[in-house]
Amino acid sequence: MNTGLQRPLLIGGIGLTVGLWGLDSVSHSLAGVGDLVTLGAIAAGGYWWYSRRNSQTQVPVGKIEVDRSTLDKALSQVELVISQLTIESPNSPQIDKLRQELAQVQTNSTRLDRQIVITGGQRVGKNSLLKLLTTTPVPSAAPLKYIKTPALFASGAESDAAELTAKQLTSNADLVLFLTNGDLTATEYKYIGELHQANQRVVLLLNQVDRYLPDERNLILQKLQSTVAGTIAAADVVSTSTAPAPIKVRKIQADGSSLETLETLPVDIANLNQQLTNILAIDGEKLLWATTYRQVADVQTTAKTALNNVRLDRALPLIEQNQWIVAAAAFANPLPALDLLATAAVNAQMVIDLGAIYQQKFSFEQAQAAASAMGNVMLKLGLVELCTQTVAGVLKTNAVTFVAGGLVQGLSAAYLTRIAGLTLVEYLAAQDLVAPEPTRAWNLDLLGNTLQQVFQANQRVAYLQTVVKQGIDKLMPDARVAAG
Repeated sequence: MNTGLQRPLLIGGIGLTVGLWGLDSVSHSLAGVGDLVTLGAIAAGGYWWYSRRNSQTQVPVGKIEVDRSTLDKALSQVELVISQLTIESPNSPQIDKLRQELAQVQTNSTRLDRQIVITGGQRVGKNSLLKLLTTTPVPSAAPLKYIKTPALFASGAESDAAELTAKQLTSNADLVLFLTNGDLTATEYKYIGELHQANQRVVLLLNQVDRYLPDERNLILQKLQSTVAGTIAAADVVSTSTAPAPIKVRKIQADGSSLETLETLPVDIANLNQQLTNILAIDGEKLLWATTYRQVADVQTTAKTALNNVRLDRALPLIEQNQWIVAAAAFANPLPALDLLATAAVNAQMVIDLGAIYQQKFSFEQAQAAASAMGNVMLKLGLVELCTQTVAGVLKTNAVTFVAGGLVQGLSAAYLTRIAGLTLVEYLAAQDLVAPEPTRAWNLDLLGNTLQQVFQANQRVAYLQTVVKQGIDKLMPDARVAAG
């Protein structure tokens, strides 16, 4: 890609300029937030991006009905991401690992057994249920493999490790049996909700019902069904008694005396066995598809993170180049309207160039629309005026204050262009990777929300100070030497 300094600085900026003039009053209303907030908000865009590069953005797996075609589409998508990574970074050490992980997922998608995880908090009967299910097989065409997780929601240093292990086990499970001894706590409810969002089938067990009177059991069971309605089907909320506590029984003897003994009630998992039989018979294959879908999503998250890191390596120099092009135009041009005009034109070209890096083609009209949307959001947030005020404050301590007016404009334009560029990278990186298309429409609401998030996420002062120093060196090298 040609990333030279030649750009059509004054082409296509008229629409944005008019919009910015119209919103100027909005920016004045937000200008008094204060220097401290300004410095925090106008902080290090570049440093923030580099610091978060190695963190993997989670790709959420929404609650969907996974069928074979959905799974095949997900497999094709992750293969496309890995192939694109191979094209853009053929020497990446992650390529072989990703292909191995994907091959393992594809192998798992054809396994015959079904993996059922037993989980829940402390002392809810996980061990006793595991023993009963192991010794009393549930009728199933597929072999069943039962796995018990460590106790959830424990306190102490080992709790985090236990919950991480449980999360890994449940993620690879085809079915989750979640045990509770009564009405759900807020923590239990949240955990079940997370399983639901991860596209996980959950059977909720009200265990140890022998502790309750018959009427109490029914009330608690109905309350559970009501609480998880929309997350777990009513049929998947069942009662069990895996380890009944002994009860005292008083018997009257022939001579009129009484004799107390302890009797153990029989275990009761008949409802669970029946529901498991139904689930495995009707949805056994779907359970496996959903598990494979989650595993594919994990591989895709890793692959897309690697690909986005490669693209970020190419995008950041382009953003930096554009920010100094805009800074030079704003510094040299004393007319604020034309400064905005030049900024809009360069940003439109930057949209096109960044789109090419992310394999998305945009027309110049689409690029203008994106630049206009970002400019409008910047003014609504008061970002333009806050940036100008803060740069001016930083320059007060500098020896080159005799040209502070033009320099403030130049440095402010550089920062705003960088924020726009980082917003585009964030937006484009989040898009689904698809085969090249002639054009791609913008979601302008999402673009505006992304810009606001990027703006708010920049909370390091060091970057703005660096911009000022770099700007003086680039825009006024002679003044820097004289000041030194």
